[in-house]
Amino acid sequence: MTTTTLPPRAQGPADPLQYRPQEIDGRTILAGDPPGGARVVEALGDVATADHVAVLVPGNGHHLGNYFTEEGPDSPRARGELLLRTMQALDPDPHVAVVVWVGYRAPADLAAAASNVPAAEGAPDLARLTFYLPRSAHLTLIGHSYGSTVGGLALATARVDDFVALGSPGLGVWRRDELGTGTRLWAAQAETDWIRYFPHARLGTLGLGRPPLHPALGATRFATGDVTGHSGYFRERSESLLNIARIALGRHDDVTTGLLDRQAGTARPGLAPQPASRRAVVA
Repeated sequence: MTTTTLPPRAQGPADPLQYRPQEIDGRTILAGDPPGGARVVEALGDVATADHVAVLVPGNGHHLGNYFTEEGPDSPRARGELLLRTMQALDPDPHVAVVVWVGYRAPADLAAAASNVPAAEGAPDLARLTFYLPRSAHLTLIGHSYGSTVGGLALATARVDDFVALGSPGLGVWRRDELGTGTRLWAAQAETDWIRYFPHARLGTLGLGRPPLHPALGATRFATGDVTGHSGYFRERSESLLNIARIALGRHDDVTTGLLDRQAGTARPGLAPQPASRRAVVA
């Protein structure tokens, strides 16, 4: 499936993804480009029988060329497998599955991520995936970094029960009604995440809109515990990962919200989001 580790060059609009499962080298591939392309969508677990399905959308720098070769905790596949194991550990009874969706031409770097074009082009394919997945399943969409922008732009036409934005530079929109209705919005931002300094705007093809914790969008902030930086949200056994898994299982009452209690070393359940004047991310 992979012939290069270099990001492929975009050559005009991509054809719509065709979702149909294929077993390739022991992996369940739901959709993807031919070798040399950018996109790949993999199912971890039995999607067809799952009661809860989490769809993971990564950010910059990920593509078909490095999807199966990238190692380490920051690889989308490793994060998907860890999330699946965490969901199974929290509640072994329900059937669960994770879909790792590298179904768009992700920006190669931070400079390219100033454009909303890759997110806007990928969002329709992501929305279509939500209708391909079993309608009886509880569906959670999880976007990290630029992946949250793709997810935000997909929400208006997608079927999603819960949307989780992690370290989001912006959801691609300016108003809550642009995100559609019927989806619970959740967001996490570690105190040391540099994404807080990302400029928030939207002018034509530039800018990624407002971040999810802006009052105009009003996502519920959940605790991340002691994770640090921009890439730590999936750290094993962290409060952040546990909360992501709880949301994906529909166990909303178990989600801890707010910021880390530095003295106790635990998250404070029920802590209200900070006032806008104290938020690190305000457009």
